[in-house]
Amino acid sequence: MQIGCDIVENKRLKDIDQRFIDLVLTEKEKELYKTFGTNFLTGRFAAKEAIMKCLNNTKSLSFLDIEILKDKDGAPICNIESINISISHEKEYTFAVAIKKQ
Repeated sequence: MQIGCDIVENKRLKDIDQRFIDLVLTEKEKELYKTFGTNFLTGRFAAKEAIMKCLNNTKSLSFLDIEILKDKDGAPICNIESINISISHEKEYTFAVAIKKQ
């Protein structure tokens, strides 16, 4: 099993520009971002960083290679097979963890 985690200070992503959003979110994620706002963005950013750390891959994998949508119950699901993720929000911070099942 491999694990990766990341924490984001929410105010860091409060006033970002469209260019940053285009670098981090896929088209489907952008649609969800319109509904859920900054918390959605901070969660996806932290989760994608955690996934890259989990896979020991920070050079060949881009944010747009990773897509994190919601399952029928609203839990985050990743398009990369064998990766489970969890995202937590607490006032000023967002934390994400990614676990690769072997």
